[in-house]
Amino acid sequence: MGVPAPFLPPQSSLDPGGGEGRGRGIRRGPSPGVYALGDALLLSISWVRVYTWRYGEWPSLSAGPFALIFAWLLIHFLLGTYTSLARRQLTAGRQLRNCVAAAMGVFVLATASTALRGALFSSTMGRSFLVPLLTLGFLSNLLLLLSQITAHLWQPQEQWLLIASPTERSVLSRAIDLGGCVIPCGVEWRSSQRMLPLPPALASLLDLDGVAIGSQLDPSPEDRQVMLEWQQSGVRLLSLRGWAEVFLQRLPPDLVPEGWAERVQVFSHARSGPTERLKRLADLLVSGLLLLALAPCALLALTLGGLRLSRDVCSGRNGRPFARIRLDRPGPFAALPQLLNVWRGEMSLVGPRPLSVAVMEQLEQRFPGAELRQWMRPGMTGWGRIAGAPPQEPDAIAWELGRDLYYLRNHSLPLDLRLLLVSFGQLLRQLPRR
Repeated sequence: MGVPAPFLPPQSSLDPGGGEGRGRGIRRGPSPGVYALGDALLLSISWVRVYTWRYGEWPSLSAGPFALIFAWLLIHFLLGTYTSLARRQLTAGRQLRNCVAAAMGVFVLATASTALRGALFSSTMGRSFLVPLLTLGFLSNLLLLLSQITAHLWQPQEQWLLIASPTERSVLSRAIDLGGCVIPCGVEWRSSQRMLPLPPALASLLDLDGVAIGSQLDPSPEDRQVMLEWQQSGVRLLSLRGWAEVFLQRLPPDLVPEGWAERVQVFSHARSGPTERLKRLADLLVSGLLLLALAPCALLALTLGGLRLSRDVCSGRNGRPFARIRLDRPGPFAALPQLLNVWRGEMSLVGPRPLSVAVMEQLEQRFPGAELRQWMRPGMTGWGRIAGAPPQEPDAIAWELGRDLYYLRNHSLPLDLRLLLVSFGQLLRQLPRR
């Protein structure tokens, strides 16, 4: 057996975002307590605002508001909302569930309290007061999530240790070199092969915000304990795929799991769950309304002979071919007839770009994980097209595939709405100006 390489040789450092801010120990963002205090303050402001709106005067101090705020904070604490915010691991879906649970818990406690006191359910603990208050509490809680999402804009650059195999490192290094990190990040590498034990003080020495672990690493019990202790002190633990999704906002195709069963598990979000059904319902409603609104203009254009349509065969969901409809004349509105494809269920408003059957077959030969694109309906617009390929990347299809894979893992109704708004803005910029 060969001698293990030194822990961090000088050439193993890759710093796409700069290297400032070191030597200060483990750098943390706001603690869970800070988020809890912020939530309490926002809820208190909401309480005062609802009271003055409801009764036309400033509230006096009483036990009711303090009990309500304490119950709200306690439920969120038990659900781990503030800890997840501090570790930047709270998703919008989980926050929604936590806020609904907290609102229901507070409402039940308020009902029980008024019933035990024999009071009518019409005071400041009543429905007419609690419903708008808890609604504002949910909206104010969204501000905390926004502060987590935008933390990289006002906090020092993050430092990460990436433990990867040579292949994984090559893939990620190329992705970083070509497209950069969406969130500025300093990176230190360590090989997962013949890895030396992790020193407990390493997180402080490197000023780490997180550790990303490759799929080929099976840490020893000692290293697992060290990393779990780091996590308790505020260091985030992610897989390399998770790190790429957060910091690159794309998933390099070579990091897709090799086994089919693993791919089914990792990308199951694309094929099932309430989000997928709501997405289809939104497609039907929006495309139906737009088709009704555009029908008179389309009929007039057909009658006058000014509207000509073209069809090309594309690979659709589950590999089923379909005829994509477009205007024969190129322009900003060439894709509008695809609303018919959306209505018929062949496409979606947001999704991967429709590709021809031949191009899709070539893509699958290069990247076995490319078949995942067909787990969703192709879209009129999508995450893979909004940013486009970087100027230095000649393989635009492979670049777009990485962004499509990110969308498959992270698609949601808010993300779809954001992409539609961005696409609408791009459409307006393409219109001729007088």
